[in-house]
Order: sequence, then C-alpha cells, then structure tokens
Amino acid sequence: MTGEDELPPYRAVLVVDTKEFGGHSDRGQAVLADAIPDVLALAFERAGLAHVWRAALFPHGTGDGFGLGFDTRHLPAVVMRFFDTLQEVLAERDTRFSGAARRVRLRMRASLNVGPVLDPGPGTGSAAAIGGAVITTHRLLDAPEVRDLLTRSDPGQTFLAVVLSQRVFEDVLLTEYARLPPSLLVARRVAVKEYTGTVHLYVPRPSGDLLTHGFGTDEPPRPLGLPEPERPARATNIISGGDFGTAIQVGHLHGGLRHGPER
Repeated sequence: MTGEDELPPYRAVLVVDTKEFGGHSDRGQAVLADAIPDVLALAFERAGLAHVWRAALFPHGTGDGFGLGFDTRHLPAVVMRFFDTLQEVLAERDTRFSGAARRVRLRMRASLNVGPVLDPGPGTGSAAAIGGAVITTHRLLDAPEVRDLLTRSDPGQTFLAVVLSQRVFEDVLLTEYARLPPSLLVARRVAVKEYTGTVHLYVPRPSGDLLTHGFGTDEPPRPLGLPEPERPARATNIISGGDFGTAIQVGHLHGGLRHGPER
C-alpha cells in the first residue's frame, strides 16, 4: 500500500469488453466469457508480448470483458503490435465460431490509458485496483463515439475498435516512442458519465460505413440541458434596376452604420 503522502505508481491500464454480450443466450455468454482471456493471451503471445500477459497487474474479469495493468515501459510495443494482432486473432476465432453453426460473435472494444493506480496487493482483502485512471479506462468503452465504430462497420471484417487516452497519445505517439503514425488515429471529444475529454480512436481494419463516412464529427459535446449555440443570422441582399450605387450586406450589427461623407 502507498502512504498517504505518496503518489501511487504509474501503470498502463488495458480494458476490453464485448459488443452485444447481453444479447446472447446464457450458453452463448459462457462461450464468450471463456474465449475472452484466451484470445487476449494468444494476441499478446503472437505480438511478442507474452511476458506482458504473464506479468499482468491486477488482472480481472468483468463478465463481458477483461482488464489488466502492466508496466508503462511496454506501452509503445502494445500500441504498435498488440491491437493489430488482436484483430487478427478475433477474425480467426470468428471463423471457428461460424464453422460450429454460428451462435456467437466476438467483437471487442479496447481502451488503453495510463496514470497513477493504487494496487491493493496480496493480503489486503481486495483484488480491485483503485484510481481515476482505472475508472476512466472503463468509462471510455461506453462512449457513444467508441461504440459507434463497431455499429457502423462490417461485423464480418472489423472485430476491434480501440480508444486511446490523450495521455497515451501524448506520451507514446507524439514522442515517437511508438512507430505508429498519429495520422492513423482520429481525435474525438467524448463525454461519458463524469468524464469529458479528448481521446484517439483506432480501428485496425475499418470497413463498411467507416470507410465511406469516416469516424464521425469532431464537435465537442455540450452538457445536457444547454441550448444549441446561436448561429449567425443569414443575410440576403437583392439588387435590381441599374448597375450603379452601393450595396452593404451585414449579419449582426452593433452600433450605428454610416455611409457617405461626414457632414
């Protein structure tokens, strides 16, 4: 445990959940729950990161997903290699599910964040990691902008949508510790429960409407209950008769308007 006057250690936090988990039968949910840690372990292994999975901090199932922490020094490798590999593993698993008279489909959202995390450790009577970074990582999975990525893509092609926190983007991508061009990510402002901020969306294999119309708009969310911002009034000017004179067109006018020589 960390002392009252000490900052908890910085940890990377990765959380995944499953699209439409509750829409499956009890049997289907059991199949998915068993498959989630299996595909994660395989993706870490194929990405050359099996050591990260084996040394995972505070690993925990969430029913429809899984969460874990790891040392921040592995963040560049996870950003560059893990997510693309997880997309491939999920596509392979989908083929296996479809060959067994399809009843389930495993498509995931993944959230990656970094920050101070209080890990209770063994013998404390609690297995839960504590801290705003952990809560935010879970919250981001529920952002409409993140959920929209799987809704608007081909379920037979796009199996993973990723949201990176602003802190991960700044510390890992802008510093070029990860050789993943920032142009492959799309910045969005999101508001979900008590969190409002900028995130960065990544889809290893975009398809469907994501290819046609992109990842959506980048307008900042307005707090509930606030009116739409006032838009400038439309001004129309019609001139007829003659080809001389002066036309003045304005939208909003504050104060007086004088035209012609001063008297």
